[in-house]
Amino acid sequence: MGFEKDYFEGKMLFWLIIGIVSLIILVVSIIGIHYLIIDLLLLALSLIILGRMTYILMKKHRISVDLLMGIAGLATWYLHAYIEGFLIFALYSISELIEEFSELHARKKLSDIKEIIPLSVQVKIGNRFIEKRLDEVNVGDLVLVKPGNIVPVDGIIVDGYSSFDTSYITGEAEPLIIHRGGNVYSGYINKERLVIVKALKKPSESMLQLLIKEAERALERKASIQKFLEKFAQPYTFIVLLFFGVASFYLGLYKGLSILLAGCPSAFILSTSVATALSITILSGKSIIVRGGVVLEKASILRTIILDKTGTITLGRMDIVGVKSYNGFSEDIVLRYAGGAAKASDHPISRVIAERSDLIPEKAVEYPGKGVEAIVDGAKVIIGSKNLILENNIVVPNSSNCGEGSIEVHVAIDDKYAGVICLEDKVTDEVFKTINELRKMNLRLIIASGDRVERVRKIASMLGIKEYYGELLPDEKRQLVIKMKREAGMAGFVGDGINDVEAIAEADVGMAIGSLRIVSNIGDVVFIKGISGLPKLLRFARKYIHTIYLAIIATSFVKLGAMMLGLAGLVPIWLVVALGDDGSTLLSIGMTTYSLSRRI
Repeated sequence: MGFEKDYFEGKMLFWLIIGIVSLIILVVSIIGIHYLIIDLLLLALSLIILGRMTYILMKKHRISVDLLMGIAGLATWYLHAYIEGFLIFALYSISELIEEFSELHARKKLSDIKEIIPLSVQVKIGNRFIEKRLDEVNVGDLVLVKPGNIVPVDGIIVDGYSSFDTSYITGEAEPLIIHRGGNVYSGYINKERLVIVKALKKPSESMLQLLIKEAERALERKASIQKFLEKFAQPYTFIVLLFFGVASFYLGLYKGLSILLAGCPSAFILSTSVATALSITILSGKSIIVRGGVVLEKASILRTIILDKTGTITLGRMDIVGVKSYNGFSEDIVLRYAGGAAKASDHPISRVIAERSDLIPEKAVEYPGKGVEAIVDGAKVIIGSKNLILENNIVVPNSSNCGEGSIEVHVAIDDKYAGVICLEDKVTDEVFKTINELRKMNLRLIIASGDRVERVRKIASMLGIKEYYGELLPDEKRQLVIKMKREAGMAGFVGDGINDVEAIAEADVGMAIGSLRIVSNIGDVVFIKGISGLPKLLRFARKYIHTIYLAIIATSFVKLGAMMLGLAGLVPIWLVVALGDDGSTLLSIGMTTYSLSRRI
């Protein structure tokens, strides 16, 4: 980040100096004072700009638009058109400063967030807390988080409770009270009381650091239209030079400058880079994290979307409706030990059960699509599907079922069957509203779940979704995505659990519901606040593409008009620059900002 900041600030300083010098000399020229040094300064500035272009060519092996400005400067020097020459440099400097400021501003926002991450933390070693560098914190370490401090790692509160400002992560302004045994994420700010947090992830793998990395990557990921424009800029520059030469030969050098100056392609490129940076910022403010313009471009033409069920459509809003206990275990014991083991999983079902327990897992292994095995309060606890229990050679009573449409979580304690926890999916009004919005957008919606077919059918029927698949393993979900991509040309997948990773990776647009593992590894989009963000994303993506194309068309007409007026000799050359370069750049930024900032 330091190198990038120096680069952008260095480029801004270069054009700031060029602009200030040009304005000073311009004022001197306008008031009628003419010195030989003015002639030499115009030549010097032209050669400096060309020298910078040569440096870029040697360093990055590409032609920049500085070539056009340098040649324009030499042409006005040759024609002794000093006022026009310095005015061209002053106006072009303004255009470059606007472009670089937009880029630097987006990067500075990330830099400001990075600065809140502490360099060192208090870690418990023996009976006291010792200061350690943040990157030395390991999984399992106990970290002291004082009031006013930021939570440095993802973990579980093992001592104390407090209220936390979660706005950096969730966008929610209201503080969240988290008790002992509750999950906290890096980026949360402790507001009230001292707590001790047990690290569940390394700092580099924790929430805030991962979101920063993804935001940094998003700034580098460019939509194909942006890549095309930047790639086209080089041959386009040579085409402009060719027409400049032809026009200068037939109409004279002064008029020929109209093509050179109005033809600068920076406004086209800026329309996409500003749109991308602004879109990422706006969507992140709505708790939608997007990995760059290429994702928005794909999302704009998405017509088939596959939805996971549990934790995506149901949003994890399930209730425990009953507990059956066996072999001398009470219902309270079943819930307490199952809840302790469930804290080792991010799955929505696990989170519901985890709320019923104050125990914390000492060791744990998660089996994707099956369940969790953990050591809780010295006891070996297995929770999950009936098959997982059977695979451990534990006898499951025939009466251990919850009935059709219910979710069953079987529990074994110390290799004895302890009971079954019965839960039911809850589809909220918000989900009904979201699905209705998606249907109005003429999307093909499909539910794909590892859950039993009868439960998937029940939810699909409630939501009016005709296509659904149940009892799918992770690879079968991926195969379904491949099939839909063949049928529809492009398919998106929305999921929330580790068993959705393969499908999300395979999808053209992989979307995650607040799952850190997916976000950090393969998700193109993450919805912090749930599936309600999906229609917002799709509407915004369509607006994003529409805005870019509209800005390019409008900019092209302005540039063409400026060229024609200049070639006809109807306006002075400085006005050609003001309209064709600065004017088109400001028009592009204005249109993009206005259109994308409107409510979605």
